[in-house]
Amino acid sequence: TAFMMPLIGQMLQRGAKHKLMISAGMLIFFVFCFWGYKILTPDTSKDAFFWMLIMRGVALGFLFIPITMMALSTLKGRQIGDGAAFTGMMRQLGGSFGIAVITTFMAQQAMVHRSNLVAKMDINNPAVQSKINALQQALIMKGKMPDVALQSSYKLMDLSVMKQAAVLSYMDVFLYIGLMFLICIPFVMMVKSHKVKKKLDLGEALH
Repeated sequence: TAFMMPLIGQMLQRGAKHKLMISAGMLIFFVFCFWGYKILTPDTSKDAFFWMLIMRGVALGFLFIPITMMALSTLKGRQIGDGAAFTGMMRQLGGSFGIAVITTFMAQQAMVHRSNLVAKMDINNPAVQSKINALQQALIMKGKMPDVALQSSYKLMDLSVMKQAAVLSYMDVFLYIGLMFLICIPFVMMVKSHKVKKKLDLGEALH
């Protein structure tokens, strides 16, 4: 994001339209979210997220400065400082509110996915029995008594279900946030453009 900001600033000074840059940032952010949705599994390694996060940084670069410039484009003099402070405050509030909503949504979705997964795990299913037996035998080989090993096997199965439910809830968040950004693009394009006053330079906008 830091690398992109000087480039975005130069593009804006050369006359790039704020709406188009914001829309491009939202589209790139949608690609980032959909990428995360597609690759996320319980076994996904941290290396798989590298280029995906690079793409997120590019998207944020396209969003931060143009949104700030568009928000301050019609202000004059002391209004610029007040507008910049208000924009920063709303950004902080939006971030805090968004984290709270996402955390609550993930907790609810994890329980929903856990219920759905448990409902499909019939104890009489040969595949489930085979998994339990394999876990029990592995624990017995480590020195546990058969009855203790069986109880531990059920606990391990439950942990596995919770892990998969958590992954599914993260997938839901990636998908829904990505769709939200995609849906916002037409609304951004409908915003009336105002030319940035000459005295509103990039330094004042980012103050």
